[in-house]
Amino acid sequence: MRSGAAADAVEVLSTAHPADLADLFQELSEDQRAAFLATLSPERLALLLDHLEPEDRGQVVNQMPRATLARVLDAADGAVAADILHSLPPAEAARVLSLMSQASEVLPLLAHSDESAGGLMTRRFIALHKEMTVQEALNYLRLRHPDAEEAYYLYVMDGNNRLEGVVSLRSLVVAPPNTTIENIMNPRVIAVAPGTDQEECARIARHYSLRALPVLGEERQLLGVIGIEDLMAVEAQEATEDMYRMVGIATDERALSPVLAAVRRRLPWLTINVFTAFLAAFTVSRFESTIAKVATLAVFMPVIAGQGGNAGVQTITLVVRALALGEIGLAQARQVLLKEIGVGLVNGLALGLLAGTVAWAWTGNGAMGLVVAAALWGNMVVAGLGGALAPLTLRLLRLDPALSSGIFVTALTDVMGFLLFLGLATIFIGRLG
Repeated sequence: MRSGAAADAVEVLSTAHPADLADLFQELSEDQRAAFLATLSPERLALLLDHLEPEDRGQVVNQMPRATLARVLDAADGAVAADILHSLPPAEAARVLSLMSQASEVLPLLAHSDESAGGLMTRRFIALHKEMTVQEALNYLRLRHPDAEEAYYLYVMDGNNRLEGVVSLRSLVVAPPNTTIENIMNPRVIAVAPGTDQEECARIARHYSLRALPVLGEERQLLGVIGIEDLMAVEAQEATEDMYRMVGIATDERALSPVLAAVRRRLPWLTINVFTAFLAAFTVSRFESTIAKVATLAVFMPVIAGQGGNAGVQTITLVVRALALGEIGLAQARQVLLKEIGVGLVNGLALGLLAGTVAWAWTGNGAMGLVVAAALWGNMVVAGLGGALAPLTLRLLRLDPALSSGIFVTALTDVMGFLLFLGLATIFIGRLG
């Protein structure tokens, strides 16, 4: 690309995997990217867009002439084309659709949210009739030449497009040629409605070990199929979103995002964090006289607050993951809270004894050791309770359980840690000097 050998570039790029094309695209300068895209056919461009990060995909789409974009979307998977059209202003999307020859395939998908089963599904699937024989089905597959993912499951439908069963490719291949499809199909099909959230779709597919998930209408019409690649991408996306939201980072930020964009996304939550930090500082200020009398107290304050914050983040991570995977729900809230309180009590006792012993040995004051131990024990219980309660409360309010839970729980453990430690120190001030 740098030497201007366009013909050689075309030869290399024509055989590269689309994921490798996306990696290469990340490394190129703006000028090189333009030259790079010019070497790709509409079919290769469609595959590249499917593998690019949303931010890079948006840049490519925005710079692409609309007639070119229409040809690319004609070659793209329907779900990818629908995602891209959803990202355009309505007037631009209508213009591109008017130029597409496959618009009728994409239009039904546009009625669904990007993050729903309907937004993820593709209309590329193999349909069979239950009265077909195995040999007739194999002949049909040879005529269709489907790719591996498309043919992994074969869907059996009646004359009204209602799903009656499913046949795996393996079952079809090993069955006697004269056997009818009805005799080898599985009538108990795991499926979802088009409005099902994408995270729930991924959870269902994982739970039942499915490589594809059919999407059915109200009368069991087969509207489309969600493939394993899309389901895996949802799992990765949702895991990233949960991880980012726990610490107040926007879900679309990347390691190489522009500085100003990163600042704009992070600053609001960091601003909130400043106010929660001042709340902790205000708590400390209420005990200025205590600290003035026993300055050594300041040495142990970070231990109490820091240990509570770490324990709180552990609990949040566990509970958010369990909620995301459907392992627990609000019905199990009481069990989760009791369990985390129990963990806090046991861990707090062990760590409190350890920290208290160190404080006693350091200061030579047994009362100081007891105050440190008791405060740390109490703050570990607060961490367990707060770490479980924050995501569960957010789920109750129908918000994302990961929504900056870490920031709020850290603030809670800071405030309560200081309050417990300095409050106990005030009570026993006469024995600490």
